[in-house]
Amino acid sequence: MDALADLIGWFNAERTTVVVAALALAGIVYSAQSASAARRQARSAKDQAERAREQVALSKQQVDVMLRQVSQAEAVEAAAQQARRESLQPNVLVDIAPGLNDPGVFVLIISNIGASIARNVRIKALDQMVRSDGLKLHELTVFTEPISVMPPGQTRQFFYDVGFQPFKGKSPLRCRFEVDCEGPFGPVETAHYDIDLTPYQGGWAAPTTLHSVVEQMKKAVSSLNSIGKAIHQEHDAARTSFECKIVQSTRMTDDFTTWLPAGEVLRPSNAASDEAAP
Repeated sequence: MDALADLIGWFNAERTTVVVAALALAGIVYSAQSASAARRQARSAKDQAERAREQVALSKQQVDVMLRQVSQAEAVEAAAQQARRESLQPNVLVDIAPGLNDPGVFVLIISNIGASIARNVRIKALDQMVRSDGLKLHELTVFTEPISVMPPGQTRQFFYDVGFQPFKGKSPLRCRFEVDCEGPFGPVETAHYDIDLTPYQGGWAAPTTLHSVVEQMKKAVSSLNSIGKAIHQEHDAARTSFECKIVQSTRMTDDFTTWLPAGEVLRPSNAASDEAAP
């Protein structure tokens, strides 16, 4: 108790003020240290949050890249499937061109250049086409009724007009066609064909139909003449060979009596019989 009393007695006003000031200073120092630590912790937390945001942004970018790659892969696969499907689908083509057998005329060509059978082929002539003889080509059955089946490689040709007639204003120079059909994978995408004959205008150099017929007849006659000459040569060769064989066989069997008259040939045999009679 005496020690406690001495300690209490030691604290006077001045000493108490000093002690309180020291304690306050220690509190201030502790508060400053605490504030500094808190600031460091706050900066560290801020840095961590910033790094977390960067990681989130980077992860988002990676996810976006992966999504784009997946989307591109899906697009490539879809394009590949579409290409494979289209490669197996029919492809009906409509064209107007000079005829192969007679380039002096234009023919309307419908062909399936695809890899499969075209069914229910529907062709529409979107423009009126009146031939030089007055026939309305756009009213032909091929444009009003569907074609049930067109195998791959099949071609159908229709007389369009004489080669020089379209350029006299007798028939249209530009035509548009619309084609629909069905393949192994269902309906084929509608195809449109714009035919333009104006590039032939002013430069048409095909022979006329009559000239073409005459030239074809000349070629046929020339071919027949060649065949006739070949047959004649073979006949002459066979005849010569046959005659040579006859001559050779005759020479092998000839004797001195071959070329004598019949009476003289028989006379020696009669004389021999007379000599033998006595």
